[in-house]
Amino acid sequence: MTESNRRWEAWFDAFTKIREAWPARLDVLCPEGDQGRMRITYTGSPETRIGFATMWCDVGHHGIFLPRVGIPAGAEMLSFDATPEERAAVIPDISLIPTDPYTPDDDE
Repeated sequence: MTESNRRWEAWFDAFTKIREAWPARLDVLCPEGDQGRMRITYTGSPETRIGFATMWCDVGHHGIFLPRVGIPAGAEMLSFDATPEERAAVIPDISLIPTDPYTPDDDE
């Protein structure tokens, strides 16, 4: 596993902790160690509650994008047709951490 993959996995673990605690609000520290707190915004369909999640650190403004997630009942969400202004009011300008293209076949 590469360092960039470990980094992304640490972020995904933070997302999983928050998601599994729902509807309790869990305060999770940023995996980067900058003492920031994790924030999540869901965007999706109000009917199906399927969409995507953006999670970021409120201090370092870096984060991850999860392309297909179930949105918990009762969680606030933006609709797919939200305007750029509506998104900007909820999600700050962040730097996304890319997933690592590493696969086990790379070792062969």
